[in-house]
Amino acid sequence: MASVNTATEALPSLPQALIPVLDATQTDEADFQSLARAILQDAGMSGRLLQAANSPFYYRGSPCRTIDRALFSLGLDTVRSLALTAAIQQLFGEFGPRHRGYLRVVWRRALTTANLAQALSTLTRYPRPEEAYLAGLLIDIGRLMRLVEDEGHYWPILQSAEDDAHLVIAERDTYGQHYGELGGECLETWGLGRFVADAVRYHMEPAERVRDAHHLVKLVNLAHALGCLPPTLSATAEARCNEAALAAADTLFGLNEGLARELRGRVAEDVQRIAGSLEIDLEPSATEPEPESSDRTAERALGARVRDLTELERVNGELARAASLQERCMAARRTLFLTLGISQSLLFLVDEDQESVSAWVEDDETPDFTLPLLPGRSLVTDTLLDREILRHEEENATGLPVIDQQLFRLCEAERLWSFPMLTDGHQPTGVLILGLTHRQAEELEARSDFIRSLTREIARALSQPTPTASPGDAETAQRIRETVHEAGNPLSIIQNYLGVLHHKLGEEHEARHELGLIKDEIDRVGRILLRLRDPDAAPVDDAGPTSLNALVRQVADIVDGSLCRTRGIQLHLDLSPSDPPLSVPADHVRQILTNLLKNAAEAQAEGGEITIATRAPTTVNGRRVVPLSVADKGPGLPPAVQAAAFSPVESTKGPGHSGLGLSIVKRLTEEIGATLTFTSGSAGTRFEIALPLV
Repeated sequence: MASVNTATEALPSLPQALIPVLDATQTDEADFQSLARAILQDAGMSGRLLQAANSPFYYRGSPCRTIDRALFSLGLDTVRSLALTAAIQQLFGEFGPRHRGYLRVVWRRALTTANLAQALSTLTRYPRPEEAYLAGLLIDIGRLMRLVEDEGHYWPILQSAEDDAHLVIAERDTYGQHYGELGGECLETWGLGRFVADAVRYHMEPAERVRDAHHLVKLVNLAHALGCLPPTLSATAEARCNEAALAAADTLFGLNEGLARELRGRVAEDVQRIAGSLEIDLEPSATEPEPESSDRTAERALGARVRDLTELERVNGELARAASLQERCMAARRTLFLTLGISQSLLFLVDEDQESVSAWVEDDETPDFTLPLLPGRSLVTDTLLDREILRHEEENATGLPVIDQQLFRLCEAERLWSFPMLTDGHQPTGVLILGLTHRQAEELEARSDFIRSLTREIARALSQPTPTASPGDAETAQRIRETVHEAGNPLSIIQNYLGVLHHKLGEEHEARHELGLIKDEIDRVGRILLRLRDPDAAPVDDAGPTSLNALVRQVADIVDGSLCRTRGIQLHLDLSPSDPPLSVPADHVRQILTNLLKNAAEAQAEGGEITIATRAPTTVNGRRVVPLSVADKGPGLPPAVQAAAFSPVESTKGPGHSGLGLSIVKRLTEEIGATLTFTSGSAGTRFEIALPLV
């Protein structure tokens, strides 16, 4: 008997269903909704994702019961890894090629049941239609697990079963429980909730036995009954199933025959349309041989995706090992040769002034080409300005600028392809020029998406700062860059998730303001991480408020809702009517205020008070400054903290606090040229910040 703790990594999927999942993880901007939609078309991939998200390695305090939540919890890199693993197992595992016809039957059954359950939930006003869809999609998860675990015994049982009732009897005789019961136990173990598990567990029960069960159980039961007809049923069995399904529609929800038939027909058309878009042939039965060319085509396409993704992983490693910019350029060109067989390539890099691009053909300090970023000057500059891939033929080169004619000769090319090199944030890094023969261009046309992904990885590597410190410092800097890169993945998923919530709530929902605040704070986290990666870089302009009062109101809005109100603390604003200007980086001031307000809130019991005050610009010691203060009515700073004068100390707040807040405030004020003083006693603490007025 298969164990309910069996991991889902072996669950099979159709290659046609895995291809869009892999593609959705590789776009320039991974589209959260497209990825979720692709995953929700396959029970095996959905099961993998939910089991991983609810595992001890990713559990976030509450179960993941939707694909959206699972994506949010796992992050893009983990989802990509799961999809890649599924693809490799599908290509090289023992199960897939032998039973592809049966996988088509299971795929059609699951998708039909899922869509019917979702439609029925809307019709009967079930409040969570996405839950009904997921439960319907996973009705056969037990079958898939049992087939993978015990194929030798289970495949003959599946072949000999005339219908679900016959299969239930055979499974109970052999395993002691049928596949629905096994699937229900698995889903409950994975944390999907008892009602989702029960919906899978009881989806084959007669309608009379579930008529008083939970709404979700009835939905999936009826959806299965309406969509249960596999292609191999005889005419007599089909008529019998039809009668039972129509009777169940009336018993469970009072639906008449006409409405039930219309619903089933509409969903059948939808599933057929989805199958057509994925090039899945639904006609062959589970017992027929598999001569269909569409399957072989899909396997080849899936193999190409796997090859490209593994190549990208190797490329990432090679580029990461290159220390200097010159070594990275050489590694990129070497990668193009080893991966695509392209021996002739050039890299034009954006200069520091962001107004020109340069390329080195020979190993000299001075670039061989420097081109101003002006339209019409070259296919190189047009590529970067238009952010588009450009292609040119040698026979049409006569009318091109001389620089482009030189590129044809330097690359010994019959065709030139030029790709814009853009980082994840769409910052231009340069242009990649590929010199190709006609034959190479025709062969590589099908891999243009992969070349685009490869170009993005090269751009990302070239945009990293070049380490100049000692070997030990270089290793630390590399770890920081890797950490910043990895932290960016969950932040991107969160941003996508917020976008979905914005869309779902609509323009007028009262929570949109709070979601906007969360998005702004996530953006600020990203900019803080970038400062960690490149501390010497100038602060990024966040296009924030131009007045100090506006910034104070923003920060106060966030802190009041997240810290003060929950602790019964009153937050007061005493803002200057002159609306003082803000002439220092807004992110620094936000971080200073956030640290001071957090400390003030955590230092006070319920009923405390905090006041943020701004004053009109004034002159102090010959400098024009803008006064900003944060005062509380807490017990005052501990003597050890006052004696440390903003140096890191062991926190007095207990576990979860680092004692770094005030030292960070001090460093940030120094970075923007501000001064920081404080007074503290039993009546409270007051911090005075003099912001420079430029």
